[in-house]
Amino acid sequence: MIRISLFASVCFALAACGAGNSVTKEAVSACNGMLAGDPEIEEDLAEDGDTVAAYCGCFGQLLADQPDSDQTAILTVGQVIVDIREERQISLEDAAEGIDDSFGADGASEAYGVSSDQFRTTGKYFDIVRRELNKDDSACTAS
Repeated sequence: MIRISLFASVCFALAACGAGNSVTKEAVSACNGMLAGDPEIEEDLAEDGDTVAAYCGCFGQLLADQPDSDQTAILTVGQVIVDIREERQISLEDAAEGIDDSFGADGASEAYGVSSDQFRTTGKYFDIVRRELNKDDSACTAS
């Protein structure tokens, strides 16, 4: 399993399942930006016979099942992580730790413009995707 401190040590970080709408495409793109090129993530997914592409396809497909406010939070936090990784050339874990360390007493990150609630919501979503991807009767089975 991915053992990342992303989302306060709770989260686990494309067969193009359902890449039909713009939210799905945006989610797949953000997911790829968060995960692709991170050797630890790629190795962890490979242990379960998965790839970043398969994970991100599932990530995009399942997003439509989340409440609108959660979709917004997941996409917002995802883009922040993508931006941090690109700017600093660091791992997903390091990017997430930077965000996690930036939360003030009020639960807001002035530096990144996200809240600890949005961060937790995104972490929980990563867990949902990972569990779904690992199910034998997964909704994310490549079609």
